[in-house]
Amino acid sequence: MRYSDIDFINGIKTNDEIILKALYHQYFKMIRHFVITNNGNESDAKDVYHETLLALIQIIQKENFTLTSSLSTFIFAIGKRIWLKKISKNKSTSLKEDLYHSAFEGIKDETEIFINHYEQEESNIQKMHTALQSIGNPCYQLLKEYYFNQLSMEEIAEKLGYNNSDVAKNQKYKCLQRLKKIFFELPKIKIMD
Repeated sequence: MRYSDIDFINGIKTNDEIILKALYHQYFKMIRHFVITNNGNESDAKDVYHETLLALIQIIQKENFTLTSSLSTFIFAIGKRIWLKKISKNKSTSLKEDLYHSAFEGIKDETEIFINHYEQEESNIQKMHTALQSIGNPCYQLLKEYYFNQLSMEEIAEKLGYNNSDVAKNQKYKCLQRLKKIFFELPKIKIMD
């Protein structure tokens, strides 16, 4: 059965296994052809396609996702970007012009902007994770209880042994300032390499 772009997007959002399997099979040949005609092999193509689909699923599952091109164009743009990044590490690799290159020249700027935005978000998430690991206790525990477990300041004060919620709020402010300082001192983390 052939699915529409909307079917695929809705299936990704609901983790529909049938749709995800169909998605996996429907666009592989396109990415495989690009990778193989640009000095890759079957194994490279499978790796790139797997990374492409993981990135696609993460992007589509974001609340504000809007498809601005056809799904095949979007998948090709992601796959192409991943493969070009991989082979750019090897300076001796030379790219041939590909039939798909001309067919997909018109990839919308919005797609590229969306991918860049996605990469920046992912980089920031990884930096925040690293910063949280670096902050230490009791800050880590306090922020975890407030933001992840969504406890009130009164509950946090009681659980973590602060005199009252005002002391816990003051400590939370200091912890956030410390976390912000650590976050902005960390180098940018590369995504999709």
